[in-house]
Parts: sequence; structure tokens; C-alpha cells
Amino acid sequence: MKIIANRPSAFWLSILVLVAVTGAQAGGLSTQLGEVVIENLQVGQTYNLKQLANLRLIVTNNGDDSVALKMDILLPDSSQLKGGAKPLPDTSWVRLSQNTFVLGPSEKASSDITLSIPDDNRFLGQKYQVAIWSHTVSYGNKGMLLGYGLESRVIFTTDTVRAPKGEIVKSSDASVDLALKPEAIFLDDVELGTTYDLEVGKGLALSITNRSDKAQTFRLQSLKVSNSATTLTEGYEDAPDASYLRFSENEIALPPHGTKEVRVFLDFPQRTEYCGKRFMFVVRAYSAGEKVSAGVYSRVYASIK
Repeated sequence: MKIIANRPSAFWLSILVLVAVTGAQAGGLSTQLGEVVIENLQVGQTYNLKQLANLRLIVTNNGDDSVALKMDILLPDSSQLKGGAKPLPDTSWVRLSQNTFVLGPSEKASSDITLSIPDDNRFLGQKYQVAIWSHTVSYGNKGMLLGYGLESRVIFTTDTVRAPKGEIVKSSDASVDLALKPEAIFLDDVELGTTYDLEVGKGLALSITNRSDKAQTFRLQSLKVSNSATTLTEGYEDAPDASYLRFSENEIALPPHGTKEVRVFLDFPQRTEYCGKRFMFVVRAYSAGEKVSAGVYSRVYASIK
């Protein structure tokens, strides 16, 4: 329920799903959920992420053998915290609809994630992080020569004020069931004062896929890292101006399971202070026209000559 500046009666909630560049996978397991960031939740409320944005934790067994899987709620240590987040005060704030599974080859474990925030003003205006560790365990008479697992992170902020009861968003038709590819684009030897069409120069375009069963309209937005929910990659500076990265179109209507490619352009002006530097942009694709703004990130890295 993100508050729009100077519009105190407009409460919005924003959800982003971030997946590592290499994909969230370990051993024979993979998941679509590397990291979820939810902004402006209300204290004293319980949220089911499936109801909010059709978001569940799904883990796939990509191996050739059956495995037993367990999902554990864990608190991060200080080295794992991102973007000024604190460890969740208590793991009891997070519940899973199911946390143990036996999966055959290619089978999926699916669990709803529920967040409950105590009704206490101490928790207003906070940013919290918690982890869900999905890992193999031994079962039956089968031993386990090698255990493996993967981590999904849940990061959320709480609103600084309480929303009126009638404006608390608990469910939506928005869906994060969309894909934005590639998850990262690296551009080397970028010349200042030149307009780059990535499709012409690199054979690259952004591919947006609506993986849900209903037609949806999505928007594309270029962001500075400081204006996003992600963190800066080591070795790069934040983009000086998000408008240097633009798209052939910013609003895309897609049928169920439809895909469209969008051209990407990069324009760095001739400024000597940019020479020899490496910059990071964030591309956000998100659902349009919903009280819950659900979306995903991609990243563009530009190394200037």
C-alpha cells in the first residue's frame, strides 16, 4: 500500500520478485522465487502472498531420483542483510501452508506464504528480512549421500502510518507470474554521445512473458538502483540518470502466456566525469492498473570507454 506523495488517501502495495542472474537453483532443485520484496505492509494485518499477487513458493525436483524436501524459516545473520533490512523479530511472523514434501523426478512442491505483523506501533516504518531454506532430507530407509538446498529471501517494509480500515489491501488480481529476460545485460566499451540500439548492436531485446492464465497489461520502467528495492552490484556505480536507458514502448498488453520483445536504447551524453566508469541500471516490469503493483527486475550494466 505504497503512499503516493501528496495523496494521503491513496494506499498502494508493491511486490517485486528478484531472481539471481544465474537462477535460483542448487543440486537438483530450482525455484522461481529467489527474493521477494514487498513494500508498505500494515501492522496488525495478515497477508497471504497468493491472494496478494498469485505468488507461491514453488520448488522443482530436477533430478532423476525422488527426494524428500523440507522448507525451514530462518533468520539471516548480519552478513546476509540487504539494503538496510533488519532480521525479522520472530520467525512466527511467517507461515507456510506446507513445509514437507516427497517429490518424484520433475515434481513440484508448492506452498503458500503468509506474513502476520503484530499490531504494535513499534513495527511502523521498519524493513525486515527473513529466509526460507528449501533443502533435501533423508526419508524412509533411504540414506542421503549429499544434501543440498536453496534459499529464498522475503524482505518487506511496513508503512510509517496506519491506513484507514477500508483502504487496507489484502487481495488483488495482480500477478507476479511474469518473466523478464535476460535477467542481466552487460555492455562493454560504451562510447559517450552515441545512441545504442541493443538489438542492432548486440542482438539483444527484453522479452516479457505473461505466464498467467489471464490477459494482463505490463509497464516497463528504467530506475536508478537507489530508487529500486534491489542493491548495487559490487564494482558498479548507480546510474547517474535513469532516463539514459529507454525502451521502444513502455506499456505492453499480453494475452495469457503471451510473449513480446521490446527494444532497448542507451544514450550516455558526452560528459568527461563518466569516462572509464561502470554503471548499473534497473529495469522494472510491473502490472498496470492494480492496487497491488506486482513486478520483476532485470539489470543493465554499462562500462564506459
